[in-house]
Amino acid sequence: ALSAHNMAQHCTACQLCVSVCPNQVLRPSTDLMKLMQPEMLYERGYCRPECVKCSEVCPAGAILPISRVDKSSVQIGHAVWVKRNCIPLTDGVECGNCARHCPVGAIQMVPNVAEDRNSTKIPAINVERCIGCGACENLCPARPFTAIYVEGHERHRIV
Repeated sequence: ALSAHNMAQHCTACQLCVSVCPNQVLRPSTDLMKLMQPEMLYERGYCRPECVKCSEVCPAGAILPISRVDKSSVQIGHAVWVKRNCIPLTDGVECGNCARHCPVGAIQMVPNVAEDRNSTKIPAINVERCIGCGACENLCPARPFTAIYVEGHERHRIV
């Protein structure tokens, strides 16, 4: 979409992108300022780097056509870790779901205590590498609130 501004300026809320999203990531917004325009939510799935279906159906230029190769280099947001919700720290058990499922390898599990290699491992996010796909948020087992979420960028970046 290039940016939140481009989306807001061009989107007609036709719902075509929402209807073709195979992982149900795109959903109609309930925000009155962008009512029914698509927004990304990761409870049901994540935006797979190889999927470009939304870019193929947008008739208004709100979501621009993109190739599968190019999509993996567009950063629409980045992951943010919430320490107080993370299972290795709250329950004292190993997890690592976020790191295992990150399609671009932006999350690594590192020792909680830097000088103790045997301490419980916690996620470390390479914000420059993260593309904001939401796999980490979607697959995080922490409940009722995930320990990792995607913060969208106002303007998309090339990584």
